[in-house]
Amino acid sequence: MLTPLHRDETVDQASLRRLIDFLIDGGVHGIWVMGTTGEFPLLPETERARAVALTTEHVAGRIPVIANVGDSSTALALRHARHAVEAGADALACTPPHYYLHSMDEMLAHYREIRQAVDLPLLIYNIPQTVKVRMELGTTLELAEEGTVVGLKDSQNDLQWFRGVCTGARERGLDFRAFLGSAVLIDAAVAVGAIGSVPGVANVAPRECVECHEAAERGDFAAAARAQERAALYQRLATAAAGGSPNAASFSAMKTYLRQRGIIAHNTVAAPLRPLTVEEEARVVELMKSLPEAVPAAV
Repeated sequence: MLTPLHRDETVDQASLRRLIDFLIDGGVHGIWVMGTTGEFPLLPETERARAVALTTEHVAGRIPVIANVGDSSTALALRHARHAVEAGADALACTPPHYYLHSMDEMLAHYREIRQAVDLPLLIYNIPQTVKVRMELGTTLELAEEGTVVGLKDSQNDLQWFRGVCTGARERGLDFRAFLGSAVLIDAAVAVGAIGSVPGVANVAPRECVECHEAAERGDFAAAARAQERAALYQRLATAAAGGSPNAASFSAMKTYLRQRGIIAHNTVAAPLRPLTVEEEARVVELMKSLPEAVPAAV
């Protein structure tokens, strides 16, 4: 889930509640708060804790809430984990610590310490392109087999690796909750053994993403492909940005879309992510005209 922000980069509580309702009305099966699309590494501990607490409060048990608690050390991750427990999150996710190129024995210790300290289901958040550490298949399965983790979200766009972990867990008789973090492989994820997907594009196309997943689960891959194609159309919003990083373009464009729909109040992204210019915002509005269910207002 995106994190709606005021212009001072504090969490916009009213907008967050409206976004949660929009997602639940769109049929999502759960909410992943403080993930990559939620700008977690750019927000202070207080705002991260506030976003998780507001999310669990407003969801009010309607669907599960998974809180990402990743940070640059085990101690920092544990601080976020304790906030999430106090807030009533249903489960935790955690990236490998970022900055240093950690080893797999360090990752074993990292996840074991978090699980021992916090009595909530724990998932690995594997996203090596941002944290530098790529979880190895054997390490992931070792943590699963010993009960330290109950699943993972894999966002590295390596379907072969993901299939390997699903197959390995099944061969070991494990009830492993594997999610794929890709906007365009929701149907493929089900085919290779995923329990679900966590795509950032679901912030603006929740219904299409849900339809794709549910059709694939029914075995109707033709219908899943059609829904997947509709969901992928929303990725065009990011093409409105003429500069900045791909993440900034995506987050800013989706927030602009949601602002135009009246769901959030501002399209602020946390610095140094580059915000859209006025001209780029106008381009988002033009792109919206070709998208399902979009009712653009004036910029």
